[in-house]
Amino acid sequence: MEKYAAIILGAGKGTRMNEGKASPIPKVMFEANGEPIIKHSVNLIKNAGIEKVVVVVGYKKEMVTDSLGKIVEYSVQEEQLGTGHAAMTAENILAGKAESLIIFYGDNPLYKTESIKKLINLYEKPASPAGGEKPTIAILTVIFEDPMFWAFGRIVRNKNGEVTGIVEQKDCSKEQLKIKESNPGFYIIDADWFWENGKKIENKNAQGEFYLTDIIDIACQQGKKIVAIPVEEEDEALGINTPEQLKQAEEVLKKRNL
Repeated sequence: MEKYAAIILGAGKGTRMNEGKASPIPKVMFEANGEPIIKHSVNLIKNAGIEKVVVVVGYKKEMVTDSLGKIVEYSVQEEQLGTGHAAMTAENILAGKAESLIIFYGDNPLYKTESIKKLINLYEKPASPAGGEKPTIAILTVIFEDPMFWAFGRIVRNKNGEVTGIVEQKDCSKEQLKIKESNPGFYIIDADWFWENGKKIENKNAQGEFYLTDIIDIACQQGKKIVAIPVEEEDEALGINTPEQLKQAEEVLKKRNL
């Protein structure tokens, strides 16, 4: 059994990349610095030492599978039912094959290898020198100077600094809107726990979708331990949803390659 396996979510249509119309290619197949976005995401996680990688495909899936070939495995999301549903499609491939899962979005390829390794170390670190409860979930977060502009969900912590939930910006109270620590969507989750509890995610929201972020609430309700650490730089959390964001991502990649 592998210690870690990665699930990269790459089934999206990318309508915002094409002025709100159906895109001719999947979102993760738009190129950044000469390579598809999804290739950057796969390289990122492989460079962090994770060998077993499943890419969730859907819209025009053959374009993704032809591009990546056999360097990863594939799970198919036939209907776009949300990120939680997408992650669960990998169960038939990974159940019983990995102790922990690293799950992130294929259109967020800018995390640094060092940030991923720091999160792994936090996830594996005992609660105290004498041991203690192992985290069920570990999250990369981002501290935004202007969180309202980015409109990510906010990380809610208690007075002891423990994560107690993620609140989407549209659902935030006035006080919660002031929180700068936000959720870009990079998780390490105990695999057995996820396969059992991912099925509990509901689609009772305006979009009627199963959201991966709801897994945090499920863990909190069960009193599970959740740990989180921020990335060093805002640009690591940049998601690519529009042509403008793609240009920003290319600039970040160019600077790092200098």
